[in-house]
Amino acid sequence: MFDIISLSRKRNQYILHATLLIGCLLFLTSCEKKVTDNTATITITGKIINPINDYVVIRNYMDVLDTLELNKKGVFEKKYENIATGFYTFVHGNEYQSFYVAPGKSIRWRLNTKAFDESLAFTGAAAKENNYLIKLFLETEVNNRKILSEYQREPIDFKKMIDSLTKRRIKDLDNQGRNDDFSAEFMEGAARIIEFNSWTRLERYAYTHFGKNEILKSDFLPSNFYAHRHKLKINNTKLLNKYTFRPYVSSLVSNIALYNCALKHGSGKQVDRNGYEYKSEKLRVIDSLFDNETLKSLFAATETKNFIRSSKKIAEINKIVDQFVDLSQDEKLKNEITKMAATYISLDPGNKLPDFELYQYDQSTTKLSDQVKGMSVLFYWSNKNEAYALRIHKTVNELRAKYPEINFIGINLDDPESKTWRETSSKFGFNKASEFQLVDKQSISKQLALKNENRSMLIGSKLIILDPNINLFHYKIETTLLGYLSR
Repeated sequence: MFDIISLSRKRNQYILHATLLIGCLLFLTSCEKKVTDNTATITITGKIINPINDYVVIRNYMDVLDTLELNKKGVFEKKYENIATGFYTFVHGNEYQSFYVAPGKSIRWRLNTKAFDESLAFTGAAAKENNYLIKLFLETEVNNRKILSEYQREPIDFKKMIDSLTKRRIKDLDNQGRNDDFSAEFMEGAARIIEFNSWTRLERYAYTHFGKNEILKSDFLPSNFYAHRHKLKINNTKLLNKYTFRPYVSSLVSNIALYNCALKHGSGKQVDRNGYEYKSEKLRVIDSLFDNETLKSLFAATETKNFIRSSKKIAEINKIVDQFVDLSQDEKLKNEITKMAATYISLDPGNKLPDFELYQYDQSTTKLSDQVKGMSVLFYWSNKNEAYALRIHKTVNELRAKYPEINFIGINLDDPESKTWRETSSKFGFNKASEFQLVDKQSISKQLALKNENRSMLIGSKLIILDPNINLFHYKIETTLLGYLSR
């Protein structure tokens, strides 16, 4: 692995020297001709079958953030002048993938959202690099699932297995790179993707192997088990375009924070991985890991938002927000999180839910208060996640049969101008009398802090909030419902 990385660096130096020489010759022969050795003029185009929405997003987390509209055929296209060579991120709906831009190599891709990653295929001049990336992604997904059964191996054996797998993948990359004439920059970036995934497996080993309570046993791991932490600096925003980077950082932060909290208490038994102490420690770890303010704010914001969504204690929400505000220099993010916290606090039990307007199945409108006659569960769903929609309705039907005194109200979050929610309700036999759709999706989604559709709320008469974030899939959900009914 180290020989390959060293080879990549030598190739970089060779390319740099060669480019400088060519540039000097061109300058001497023609002062009118400008040489650009790290940018590209390319066209990015593609077709999406079964699109989730009417646009795609192209970004590199540095200076490019572009929204490309889909036409009626699901096609998008844009020509870029002097776009920087390197890795970018393509986003559609809740799915995203990495892709590579090379000098003068236009990109064309096609995918079906019903099988986003499996159907994604590239054509055009940069097809070989990008098809390699999606092939690597699919192979990595399969191998990661297989590795789940290997965490019970002894530490030395597990470390050897991961190191061997990493070396084999990078050797395969090197072979294909020679055959397909991959650039040194692409080779190095693809190697980072491979390594970050392997390092994620190592960071997750201690918790998976020893368990939370015995996490301090990680003191006895081989001395080189976490050697990867010193191999590559992570203070580089461009790493965000490598799809394995975020999972690595998340695993690294979780592992260190859990260990630190367990060390404080003498074991992991007293550590609540959903609690304030652990989440606060994660912010401290992020603050210590990153000098790059963009990365620090981004990862800290993710942890802060997750805690706000899950916590039901106002004092702790306020403390975690204060910690984030002190840590971050991103005024936009600080304002966003402060507003988000205020929204969740306004949804605290005992407060009143906004009386928002709903479409009924026949497209007439009604108020939420007209549908809530007593204790009610509001569950939200979207056609964008059909699997979840089916799962939540199956669970609701089972609970509805057992607890007829509770009103279960389904609220669809899709585009109000679309008929798909009614078509889906009809197709799967949802209870039309209890199915509605938000009239003003944007405004209400913000008021209810609906980041995703998988959120449910328990409310009483007069729209008084009983539980702003009830988990209908929890194994003790019936005990919870019975407790509210007995009040």
